[in-house]
Amino acid sequence: MKFTSTRHPELIVHDLGVVFVDGEAEVTDKATIEALRGLPAELGVRAVGGRPAASRPTD
Repeated sequence: MKFTSTRHPELIVHDLGVVFVDGEAEVTDKATIEALRGLPAELGVRAVGGRPAASRPTD
């Protein structure tokens, strides 16, 4: 999954082993993805893309 950091484009999250380059980082480990999602909003880290929303059946 791709993550971006607009506030800190060269952010390094040592505890998770994640390095943002030009504001982007690619993460495949599920535990790391969940940990990044839990970072404070002040860091400006957000997930990009992911799975498309599940389609709902129409009546």
